[in-house]
Amino acid sequence: MRRFVLTLAAVAAFSFSLRVAAHQDYSVPSQQDEKKDKDSDKKDKKKKDKKEKSKPDDANANAAFSQAVANNLLSDLRDGLEGHSQRLMLSAFDQDKMDGYLTFEDQIQAMFQRYDSLRVHYRITQSTVEGSRGVVLAEFEMEEIPRSGETPQRRQGQLKFEMERGRKGWKIVDFNPRGFFS
Repeated sequence: MRRFVLTLAAVAAFSFSLRVAAHQDYSVPSQQDEKKDKDSDKKDKKKKDKKEKSKPDDANANAAFSQAVANNLLSDLRDGLEGHSQRLMLSAFDQDKMDGYLTFEDQIQAMFQRYDSLRVHYRITQSTVEGSRGVVLAEFEMEEIPRSGETPQRRQGQLKFEMERGRKGWKIVDFNPRGFFS
């Protein structure tokens, strides 16, 4: 009889512990909790993206001028011309430090209106440092396809770019001859 009572007590205790465990709040995250987590993750990602966008490119972030810095700036210029993106093309230039920037901006806008597409090839022939500026000589070739359907025009020449480090990294502050992009 004693065994029977002990077995019955053990079964009752086991059964009771199962009931308690079943009623405990092992709450599954509600939809509101999941939404809060997702919103928080989105906000964190936006903050991270903003920080990354505000940082200049790794090659442009270096304080020292190098051929890689020059190549990045000239690549942006080329990509803007070939992609017919005035914003991208002009992003390689420092509008605050470049003399005649507004005139140059108008010149680029007129060029994009005149030509349907542009093909650009460049080769850096020399890069040096003069004080706080980097100076680059580059051979440029540009093929311009007019909107009017005329035959494509080709230009080639040696351009001298002066680059300076500003708060947004290295930018072009001057180039010669100015008429090359007109």
